[in-house]
Amino acid sequence: MMLGAFGDSFIFGSDLLDCKSDLLRPSTNTYPALLAKKLHLEYICYAYPGAGNQIILDDILRAIYAHKNKMLYIINWSWIDRYDYVDTNCRYEQWKTLRPGENNYKHNFYYKNFHSEYQDKLFTLTQISTAIQALEKSNCKFVITYMDKLIFDTRWHCPASIRWLQEHCTSHLSDYNGDTFLEWSRSHNFAESKNWHPLEQAHEAAAEYWLPKVRTLLNSSAKEESHAFK
Repeated sequence: MMLGAFGDSFIFGSDLLDCKSDLLRPSTNTYPALLAKKLHLEYICYAYPGAGNQIILDDILRAIYAHKNKMLYIINWSWIDRYDYVDTNCRYEQWKTLRPGENNYKHNFYYKNFHSEYQDKLFTLTQISTAIQALEKSNCKFVITYMDKLIFDTRWHCPASIRWLQEHCTSHLSDYNGDTFLEWSRSHNFAESKNWHPLEQAHEAAAEYWLPKVRTLLNSSAKEESHAFK
């Protein structure tokens, strides 16, 4: 069994000390990496700084195809207003991401003309739903968390299509007693970088937080536990 981690900079470990010296190599001190150490599992980090949820889904599906249920999947979905696209102008087609706060032609054009909260919710929930179905079909064990509570919002931009996806996905998503990793870290006054990244102490505490549940998951069937971590 191996442990695979999926997400963006929070899972890659951006701003952790061992990552600062080598920006191309993920940290070995994130909470998924620490869980792998504690459980004596091989660790593979698929996360990438700045990634949006389409990239995360792509990574999950590639891992399922390669490893199926021989991997424990630790997934943290990113902010829903990031937009991933394949850049066909590169010599080798590769993912690129538009993020709020950037200032370039593609960014300005997309967020002015195409961006909407409804689309963000629909795309993200569809990506989460697809990942859940693929994981369950391969009888994989997984823990899925998230960064953006807008996926649960029902006040605005929430037609029946969104509500159906929310109802389908919610029971499979886990959190920190109702908080995201960032909210939970701040509530414990753990240090964070200027880029909003919780640092080593927060990751160590998060590993302890998830350890009992992950141990239970590894010692049970995926079907029994896929709904247990709420």
